Amino acid sequence: MRFGFDLRPFLKEETGVGVYYRNLLFELAAIDRENEYLLFSASWKDRFPAEKIPPFVSKRFRDVKLPVRLVDALWSNWERPRLESFFGTRLDLTHSPTPLLLPTRGKTIVTVYDLFFLDFPDKADRQARTHFVRRIASSLDRADGIVTISRYTRDELFSKFDLPSSKVRVIHLGIDPRYGEPLPARELRSVRDKYGLPAEFLLFAGGLEPRKNLPALIDAFEPVHGRRKDCGLVLAGRSGKDRPRIEAKIESLNLSGAVRILGYLPERELRALYQTAAGFVYPSTCEGFGLPLLEAMAGGCPVAASSAGAIPEVSGDAALLFSPDDINGMAAALLCLLEDKTLRQSLIDRGRERVREFSWARTARETLAFYRDVLGT
Repeated sequence: MRFGFDLRPFLKEETGVGVYYRNLLFELAAIDRENEYLLFSASWKDRFPAEKIPPFVSKRFRDVKLPVRLVDALWSNWERPRLESFFGTRLDLTHSPTPLLLPTRGKTIVTVYDLFFLDFPDKADRQARTHFVRRIASSLDRADGIVTISRYTRDELFSKFDLPSSKVRVIHLGIDPRYGEPLPARELRSVRDKYGLPAEFLLFAGGLEPRKNLPALIDAFEPVHGRRKDCGLVLAGRSGKDRPRIEAKIESLNLSGAVRILGYLPERELRALYQTAAGFVYPSTCEGFGLPLLEAMAGGCPVAASSAGAIPEVSGDAALLFSPDDINGMAAALLCLLEDKTLRQSLIDRGRERVREFSWARTARETLAFYRDVLGT
């Protein structure tokens, strides 16, 4: 069988979708020696890095010099050119890491992370606002299979669309085992010195987007900092549309010296922050999964998180939960992470146990089984 994939979600800086797709494909390469994988990328100026090409035993790779927006517009508006045309052969199945189908004559699978963009289109990113909202109903109806990354997202899907249950498969994401590998103490110090971080800090990792609820986190951090003057708050992740509001909140509360925005970090530096932070906090108003939760737990960092979306499903009993709308409750949770040593150690232990239930190898095995079910092989 020939399977088709668009690698552009992990061409450059990776958000959750890119991390998911890259790890899925590399694990599929490790377990599938029977099928042929046809891999596509396109950009006018950026060539796909050779080290990021999944090492399938049987593969074809095309890196086309076309503007990303042109490809997206052609596929979104006309569903042309089909993916097959770049390879000159038929495809049996394509798998898109978004809710939108890849144009093909073969079978189609899409992955749905969440439906936040339907409930709060004004807070969603540009792609979700302009393409997902308009096309998702048709895409889900025509797809031969739908992967959801949590039971929460599956239930949201069924509440909004009339879909047969046999068409939908819940497949959880995994965790890179490197996040559980201790880094040398000198490297931990080096990363902290590089960014001028205090000895004690709370960490958030993720995009600076409205759904992440970071202005509320900064409100909650203010009384924490008032009580623990040497404690900082670090925001690590790609800049997004909420950054101006976050910066304004920091300025209005006179926390410029205490709250640091670091931007997108290399994977190894992010691992160092997980392993040195006093606690990890995830205040999102909606999540279809929440990969940083597992990354923090694997790194031995105690977690406090919102009770919204799929977060309780992913964190189990390994996180201290609070309502994303309750600033006082969030502040109390942050202080517990910092001051309750017994709770801290319990969360660390439970977190390390929790991450054992998630692996990219399992994600790949379950996904490959779904491919075979959709194809009837």
